[in-house]
Amino acid sequence: MNVFRAGSILWGMISAFLEISKSALPILYTITISQMSDRTMLLCIISSLIGHGFSPFLKFKGGKSLAVTAGTWLAITKGEAFYILGASLIFLKTLQKNDAITVTFAFSTLYIYIILRNTTYFETESLLYGITFNLLFIIFKHRKEYNQKLNFRSIRK
Repeated sequence: MNVFRAGSILWGMISAFLEISKSALPILYTITISQMSDRTMLLCIISSLIGHGFSPFLKFKGGKSLAVTAGTWLAITKGEAFYILGASLIFLKTLQKNDAITVTFAFSTLYIYIILRNTTYFETESLLYGITFNLLFIIFKHRKEYNQKLNFRSIRK
């Protein structure tokens, strides 16, 4: 979310909405209107991550696919992921500054939540493969940032 870092909260929110929508809307369409199998849906999840993370238009050096991840799981969980990801991101972001740890922790929380409570009508096996691939993808894309130490925020009195 480079737009937030550039200093504009309004444009950051608009950008986040559009970025998340580019994966949420096709997944929602596929779930609600199309009669795709769970395995085909799994391929959609994986291909959206790989397509964004290794874009041929950027010489296969795409982004970290965080908005794609958020949009995908918001659509699959019908919005429940918002509460899990939001609370986890806010909690860890207030404690420390390493974005890789924050994102990995937040998605790991969603991973555990989905394993404990299968909120979708996908087969558990397909959903498990999809979310496991997604978690490994996030870890891979942030691998260089894990070398940075935990940088806790100072507590103000």
